Amino acid sequence: MNDTLLNKKNDYFQFLLSSVNNCDICNRMCTRKKVLSLNNGNINSKVVFIAEAPGRLGAECTGIPLYGDKTGENFDLLLGNIGWRREDVFITNSILCNPQDENGNNSTPTKGEIENCSYYLRMTIELINPEIIVTLGIKALEAIKYIESHNYILNEYVAKKLTWNNRYLFPIYHMGPRAMIHRGIDKQRSDFIKLSNIVDPVKGIKTQLTKKKNTGNKINNNILTDMVILIINEVKILSFYKLTKLLYLIDYNYFRDNGYSMSSNIYLRMQEGPWIPILKNIIKDHVNELYIMSYNGKKQNIKSISNKYKIKLPVEKEQYIKNIISKYANFSDESIKIAAYRTPPMRYIIEQERLGRNMSKIPVLYKDSSILEKDKENKKVNLELFEE
Repeated sequence: MNDTLLNKKNDYFQFLLSSVNNCDICNRMCTRKKVLSLNNGNINSKVVFIAEAPGRLGAECTGIPLYGDKTGENFDLLLGNIGWRREDVFITNSILCNPQDENGNNSTPTKGEIENCSYYLRMTIELINPEIIVTLGIKALEAIKYIESHNYILNEYVAKKLTWNNRYLFPIYHMGPRAMIHRGIDKQRSDFIKLSNIVDPVKGIKTQLTKKKNTGNKINNNILTDMVILIINEVKILSFYKLTKLLYLIDYNYFRDNGYSMSSNIYLRMQEGPWIPILKNIIKDHVNELYIMSYNGKKQNIKSISNKYKIKLPVEKEQYIKNIISKYANFSDESIKIAAYRTPPMRYIIEQERLGRNMSKIPVLYKDSSILEKDKENKKVNLELFEE
């Protein structure tokens, strides 16, 4: 976007803010805080999230949508799980003020209030011009009908890429505590992962490439693929379980040394330990071409059969990986499991599980932080107790 268009967009946003701040259409909310500002996120984002309404203990207090209460904590967790940041997206609500009942508690916005605010929602969408809109909950999905009609029902179309108003729509459930009854945190994590596979908040909708059959085309190359194939080529034969732990130990050590992981992938706390959700898909891409899979009982093994894949990692990263491999190459599955579980993030997770906290599928390692740093931000952990 050139400077002229950017300035026009900023000017239009200031005009929109002025209009919203002077709004007094809805009688019961005309004195409430209008939750629309630069705190809502990036006005150039390709992704807009629309929730129901500002919460009494969250956005009504902070002026930041989906922030400051339990709903905000859940949203940050889900967003961080896919490596996205608030500053990469734009977040708003179907109504911009907090609706309260006569007792001062959060209340559901009326159809009239949603319709009143739909003019501002339309202006916001036209200004940002996102490639995909993510509605959070039934009310948000209904709210956009006042802009352009649709027949989508949340429980039938949840986490599906739909078309609406010359752009894409991705309806998901709200992450408020009451809404979690209908769709728990594990399923919502899966919904966010689906979303991240469809769109990048900065670059836009991702192109879905059809995998061609053996035509001599170059193999898809990315950092995680490079890491996987380098490990298989170096070790020659190893279990799938050992591969997952080697990847984690490489990424954790690199994160510890540099402040960010090498692959930039999310590791979740699974029954088998830290695990990258997309790893199996990468393995499937090159099976019988670069390596073969076999089973020894329930144990799945990988054996290198070709080194034709060209590793494109920088020399220093390739050497870093080889150093970690040489340290753990001769470890048994049980020994490498112990090594992974002795890292500070896994020690902390195990300690939390002993205290009764459900840590299943909790992110162990992000791109540039771990569960320790995230819980420290939420004042749940004394980081010094788990430092190496």
